[in-house]
Amino acid sequence: MSERSERPGVMSERSERPGVMSERATVDFDHNSEEFARDGDAILGDLRARCPVAYTEQHGGYWVLTSYGAAERAMRDERTFSSRHEPPEADGFHFAGVNIPEAAMANVLIEQDPPEWNPIRRILNPLFAPPKVATLRTAFERFTGDCIDRVIESGTIDFVLDLANPVPAMATLEFLGLPLDQWERYAEPCHEVVYSRPGSPEFMKAIEGQMWMFDAVRSEVTARREDPRDDNLTAIMQADVGGRTLDDDEVVSLCGTIINGGVDTTTALLANAIEYLDRNHDLRAALAADPALVTVAAEEFLRYFSPVQAFARTVAEDTELDGQHLTRGDRVLVHFGAANRDEREFPDPDTFVADRSPNRHMSFGLGKHRCVGSTFARAEFTVMLQQVLARMPDYVLDRAAMEAYPSHGIVRGYIRMPGSFTRGGLRRA
Repeated sequence: MSERSERPGVMSERSERPGVMSERATVDFDHNSEEFARDGDAILGDLRARCPVAYTEQHGGYWVLTSYGAAERAMRDERTFSSRHEPPEADGFHFAGVNIPEAAMANVLIEQDPPEWNPIRRILNPLFAPPKVATLRTAFERFTGDCIDRVIESGTIDFVLDLANPVPAMATLEFLGLPLDQWERYAEPCHEVVYSRPGSPEFMKAIEGQMWMFDAVRSEVTARREDPRDDNLTAIMQADVGGRTLDDDEVVSLCGTIINGGVDTTTALLANAIEYLDRNHDLRAALAADPALVTVAAEEFLRYFSPVQAFARTVAEDTELDGQHLTRGDRVLVHFGAANRDEREFPDPDTFVADRSPNRHMSFGLGKHRCVGSTFARAEFTVMLQQVLARMPDYVLDRAAMEAYPSHGIVRGYIRMPGSFTRGGLRRA
């Protein structure tokens, strides 16, 4: 039973649970809706101003956190706000992972908490360390240059299909040691699974593509059991995890986490940057004139667009957050995009400030679950944007033909982004 006030927008709801009587602020909110995809920033801004910790009954019910402080607490306090994804316990309590609605399969690392999380993260930390990423920069430059070479003489490009999709996919496969000629089969389901609304035919197609991806990785794992190679996939398979090595299921799941995380988010970041610079020619000219500024501006692109919009948590024990009582088993959506626009943390947050400092955005998360591939993503984004500005500085987008992701529930990006530019020449050997 519930009693609600008549105040528009935010409703005061008294809900009864076994042994619990609590007031909670209830709102009509769905991060997977068409309305949110159209006007998400305004919806989040209004929610953050009125009720930064609010409850929605969508998708079985969850709390949405839109303030920087609330999001930071949830990300840093993994004992209270758990990432775990496990079958229901005997009493019905359920750790449901980092997606709302809950994903069909659990993901190693991203859906684990300490202590299980610790040894697996220790495997990846040295592989993604800055010195290791620096050795990959030549590959990032080659992949980007090759993609631009394919279109540079035509004067036309689709910045997503011709550049932002293939480069992160090839870079991620190169990192693991997987075959580059299959990049498209790996990439498409990674994009489709985040921009398709859960339960839709498009989403089910993406799941089928993901199953192909996992089967393909499993075949590579089987081959390396018989014939180890000098690559990161073999290093992951042979790494010590508390006196043992990961089994095949764990390796496949961990690689799936790396591929899904590495392929789509940088695609979305570059597409958003390209679109923004098409509307802001002075900034584009400044970045083209001084490529080193791209590294600085990358942080503001990350804050401003927050390509990964949100991840979920499960409340592991009763707690209070911004005056709201959260109960064990509650689901929580930590909205990075909203937190990155909190005026209490970022002065004039709706203005793009290329050299903003400090810039403590949480686009890579915070705490133990901060993205292990952040240095990797920054490097490939910087290389791609620098080469675009150097080789097609006068590009113009065909806005009528652009297609944005129909859902911004997880990632905010574009499916297509065609444009034109003054024809150029191939790179010199």
